[in-house]
Amino acid sequence: MDSPEAPKKLPTAFHGYAREPVDSLLAEIEESYRGLVAERDELRTNLDGANERLSTLASKLDSHVAQERAVADALIEAERLKAAAEDDVRAMKAEAQREANATRGHAEQRSQELTAAAERDAEGIRRASEQQADAILRDAQTRADRLLEETQQTLDERRNQTENLLDDARAKLGSLVRELLDQVVAVPRDDDTAVVDHGVD
Repeated sequence: MDSPEAPKKLPTAFHGYAREPVDSLLAEIEESYRGLVAERDELRTNLDGANERLSTLASKLDSHVAQERAVADALIEAERLKAAAEDDVRAMKAEAQREANATRGHAEQRSQELTAAAERDAEGIRRASEQQADAILRDAQTRADRLLEETQQTLDERRNQTENLLDDARAKLGSLVRELLDQVVAVPRDDDTAVVDHGVD
């Protein structure tokens, strides 16, 4: 910290200055100089404090940005998992439908074969064959319906899991944003501290 030099005494001569007015003026100049130095030192101290608070806030902002990026990555991953789950379920459903169609086709073919054989034999055999064919068709339909129902249930469960994951990620992101806003609002402002240039280094 700079300190004002001791006032220098002006030499006097026989026909010198009027001493009291000049000494009074020099005292005023010295007092003004001391005040300017003190004000400059105070402004420097305030500026250092403001820089320190700004650095702390910047560090917190960097931390929150990293957290927001992590949450955003979690949301992207959740969306990817949801899309993958829906693709898997669609594939399972298509496969189940193909199996159901194949089972129904085999059953219908078998039914036709049994019916033809029954027609070649007797009416009683025909009736028995038709009953057996109907039973096969009902069983095939039952299995196909059950397979479709299980596939739909799996789709619903995966969709619910994915929605829960997305809800959790959105809640975390909202919480982080609110926390960041609260911290930004809580930072004190130094609006009343203005650096005034008095021409003194």
